[in-house]
Amino acid sequence: MNYVDADFDPVSAALTKLHQAVVNEPVPDDFLRILDDIDAKIAAKKGH
Repeated sequence: MNYVDADFDPVSAALTKLHQAVVNEPVPDDFLRILDDIDAKIAAKKGH
């Protein structure tokens, strides 16, 4: 007899797996550089 878990949702499981894969990816250097530039511009505006 095969037991089927009534609470298991394959769509939810796939989305969770995809989300975890994206979360575990490193942030690209170019993106980090853009964020640093934005932070510097915000800090410069606050300094004036």
